Amino acid sequence: MSHTAHVGPVERLRFTSLVERHEAILFDAYGVLVSAAGALPGAAEAIAHLVARRQRFLVVTNDASRSPERASRRFLRLGIPVQPEHVLSSGMLIAPALEEHAMHGRRVVVLGTGDSAAYARQVGAIVVDPDPADPADAVVIADEGGFETLGTLDATLSMILSAVERGRAPVLLLANPDLVYPSANGTFGLTAGSLAGMVERALALLLGSGAPRFEVLGKPAVRHFETALEMVGTRQAVMLGDTLHTDIAGAHGVGIASAIVLTGVTTAAQAQGAGAHSPTYLLDDLRF
Repeated sequence: MSHTAHVGPVERLRFTSLVERHEAILFDAYGVLVSAAGALPGAAEAIAHLVARRQRFLVVTNDASRSPERASRRFLRLGIPVQPEHVLSSGMLIAPALEEHAMHGRRVVVLGTGDSAAYARQVGAIVVDPDPADPADAVVIADEGGFETLGTLDATLSMILSAVERGRAPVLLLANPDLVYPSANGTFGLTAGSLAGMVERALALLLGSGAPRFEVLGKPAVRHFETALEMVGTRQAVMLGDTLHTDIAGAHGVGIASAIVLTGVTTAAQAQGAGAHSPTYLLDDLRF
C-alpha cells in the first residue's frame, strides 16, 4: 500500500500504536531522537522496543558531519541502542554522487567536518581549500561546522564565480539541506542548508537566472528515501520527523506514511494546517 498526501485532520496517536501499523520505522535524528541537549523523551525506550521486537528501523538523518560509527557511539552514550548499520546519513550519499559526476582524481571543496571530507575521499577525490585563483571541480556543503564560516564562504563564493567566468562551473552538492536544527531549551541553530541558500542567492544576484544551483542529496531528495527503503527492505514504512519540508515532503515523494513528532521545530498547528503537505500522523513524543 502506498500513501498519498493526507487530507483532513491529522491522526494523533502514540508510538506503540504507530509501530503496529508499519513494517519498518524511519527516524529523523535531531528533533526526534536527540537534541543538542541530549536524548529526547522516549527515544531510548522506543528504539529498545523495536530491537526487542526485531522490527526493522533506520535513522535517516541529514547530519553529514558524522560517520555511522561516530553517530552510533553518540547514540549509545545517550542510552539509545542505535548501531552503525541503523544509520543512513546524507553524508553517505556524497561518495556515490561524486562518483556519478566522475570526480575520481579531481579536486573537491568540502565544507564540513573531517568525516564529511572522508566521504569525498572514498571515491578518490582530492579534498582542497577554496581558491578563487585555481577553482576546484566540485563544492560539497555538508555541515555548518568544521571550518571558519564567513571567510570560507567568501572564498567559496569567489571561487565559484571565478570558475563560471572561465566557462567551467563546478558541480555543487548539498548534503544537508536543513535550514535550522533544535538546540537546547527551545533555541535553534542555523545549519548547512542556510549556508547553501546564502551562496545561491549571492550567485543569482551576480549571475542572474543562469546561476548554478546546489543538487540536494539529503531529505527531502528521493535519492535519500529510496536508499533508506532499500536498506530496510520494505515500502511498508513510516517516516518520523520534525520538519514538514524535509521529512514529510520526502515521505510524500516516495509514497510512504509520515509522522510529525512535536519535539522539534514543527508545532501541532503547523502540522494540522499543512494541507497537501500534512503528515499521516502526529505524535507528541516517542513515549509509550
